[in-house]
Amino acid sequence: MPDFIIFEKPMEYKSVLEFQRRLVDLRNNDKIDDTFIFLEHEDVYTAGVHYKGNDDIIKVERGGYATYHGPGQIVVYFIVNLRKRNMNALDMIRLIQSSVMKTLKIYNIESYPMLNEKTGVWSKNKKICSIGLAIKGFSTFHGMALNVNTDLSKFNMIMPCNFSPDIMTSMESILGRKLDINAVRNTLMENIAMDFKITQKNVYKNIDLMGYCNGLLP
Repeated sequence: MPDFIIFEKPMEYKSVLEFQRRLVDLRNNDKIDDTFIFLEHEDVYTAGVHYKGNDDIIKVERGGYATYHGPGQIVVYFIVNLRKRNMNALDMIRLIQSSVMKTLKIYNIESYPMLNEKTGVWSKNKKICSIGLAIKGFSTFHGMALNVNTDLSKFNMIMPCNFSPDIMTSMESILGRKLDINAVRNTLMENIAMDFKITQKNVYKNIDLMGYCNGLLP
C-alpha cells in the first residue's frame, strides 16, 4: 500500500533531499512501497543537471535548470518504482501534469502541459508548475513544485528553468487572492491518487525523517 507523507510546516531542503535518497534505495530493494511526499520548503534555490553555474545554488540529480522553493509552494516528491508500474519517465511526467491540471481546473484555472525545455504545467503563457525527476535503479525521486501563494519575486534571483523570472506565475497571481494551501494540497493529493490508480493509501503527517526510514513511525 503506497504511503502519502505530509509535512505541515516548511521543511529544510537538504534534510529532505537525504530523506529522498534513502527512500529511493529502500524502494529499489522493495523495503517500502511507492511513496509520495507533500510539503513546502524553507527558502532555497536548487539546480538540476543542466545547470552550469558555479554559485551557491544546491545542485541535485533531477533534470532541468535552476529553480526556487519556498513557503506558499506545494512540492511533491515521487518515490515510484517504474518497473513495477510498467512505466517510463515520460509516462510519469504526463501523470503528474494530469494531476496538476485537474487540480487547477477545480479552481477555474485553465492550464496545459509542456515537454522538453518547457516541461511543466503552464497557464496563459506562464509557468505555474515545474517538474524535474531523477531516476536511480528503477525508481524515481524529486518531482514537482506548484506555485500556490508563492512569493514570485524570489524567482528574480535566478533564471528559473532557464527562462526570464517574469515567466513564472502562481494560483494567487491568476485568481487575485490567497488560497488555503492545505485545501489545494488535499485536492492535489486526491488527484495524484486517482491518476496513479491508488485506491488505498497510508497517510502520515509530520513524521521523523530518519525514524521513517528505519521503520519507526511515531
